[in-house]
Amino acid sequence: MAVAALLLWLCTAAVGSYLLLTGIRSPIAEPPPADPASVPSGQPAAVAAESPAVAVAQGPPRPVRDKDRFDPPSLQRAKSEPMPGLHDLAEFTHPALAMIGVGFWVGFVVSRDRLFAVIGLGILLGAICAGISWFIINTRAARRAAAASADDAGSVAEDSGHPALSFSPRLIALHAAGAVLTVLFAALIAARV
Repeated sequence: MAVAALLLWLCTAAVGSYLLLTGIRSPIAEPPPADPASVPSGQPAAVAAESPAVAVAQGPPRPVRDKDRFDPPSLQRAKSEPMPGLHDLAEFTHPALAMIGVGFWVGFVVSRDRLFAVIGLGILLGAICAGISWFIINTRAARRAAAASADDAGSVAEDSGHPALSFSPRLIALHAAGAVLTVLFAALIAARV
């Protein structure tokens, strides 16, 4: 039963890895270059304005305090988040805890020491909590971006400066079902039922 839980955990991790790899979008997606307009030879060419991708990524202008004057745009966006760094923390913590938990579960499978099973189960629960918070953060960011694009008539707004992650709902459901079954098996094994 412990090996079955390990295989289920690894399958869930594989689906999660696939989700992560297919859901990533480039934060600085340059639009295709427009056809250059022909300029008569007697007139100087107009100075190009800032690219639309940079203007959209920077968002609306904010009042700049004296101490924030020299901050790069990415740091200014990070400072404007409701809880700065929460997205990055959840994005790192979920897979990191899952890998650590798999390591403890492998230790349990090899040694059959119940302490490894209990530690692995606890780490698995932490990974699930981090995954749920990451899902909620991404859902809220997508709603804000959709509301901002509806307000701005087609412009994409990234309020936190993070790339928009678009996950397949079927794969999310498969990943969640695998996580639920894994925690169920791990809890039954740790409780020795």
